[in-house]
Amino acid sequence: MTNRTNKVFIDSNMLMFAAEFQKADVFEWMDQLYGEIYIHQEVLNELILSSIKSKIETFLSTGRWKLFEPRIILSELEFAIYQERLSDVKDAFSQMRLTAIEAGERVKSTTDLGEIATLAACMMIGAQIICSNDFDIRKIVEQEDYCISTDEADLPIIQDSAEDFCFYCYKNEIASRRDVRKFFGHIFRETPDVRKQKIEQLDKRLG
Repeated sequence: MTNRTNKVFIDSNMLMFAAEFQKADVFEWMDQLYGEIYIHQEVLNELILSSIKSKIETFLSTGRWKLFEPRIILSELEFAIYQERLSDVKDAFSQMRLTAIEAGERVKSTTDLGEIATLAACMMIGAQIICSNDFDIRKIVEQEDYCISTDEADLPIIQDSAEDFCFYCYKNEIASRRDVRKFFGHIFRETPDVRKQKIEQLDKRLG
């Protein structure tokens, strides 16, 4: 099983889900499930609500979590490599979007800047997991075979979706079955039919 006590990046959608849910401290779940938690500067910039952004900035300023600011934490050479990787990931996302449009598929209206930057950062600092509910990440990782390099082997970057996150919180006895189901259901609260389907899917994994 993938080690979740190493470096992990968390995406803006999961941060917003956690902040919106008031019946449990989902941020505490994140701390218990994951080891070193990183937030990319681009992701921080995507947090529009000041209350959520302020909470995350407090986590960062107190050292609870770490901010990935490429121009500050990378050397000149590392930054040049990061820029190349960032460009490669941008091109991959653009091509995926064009392919979807040509196939008549629905595409997101958002820019994916946070996801793109986070993927490039993962490859720079060896963070294998991105906690995000944006499935474009999983699709692009599988399509481009994005990996991190370790002394033993190259390991594929892994996406923990909201469902994965809930499953691992329950499996690791961080949160109760009742609480993870409530949190997961809250994410889809505005679409009852989808919510029912998603909860049933989670229940199968929870056992």
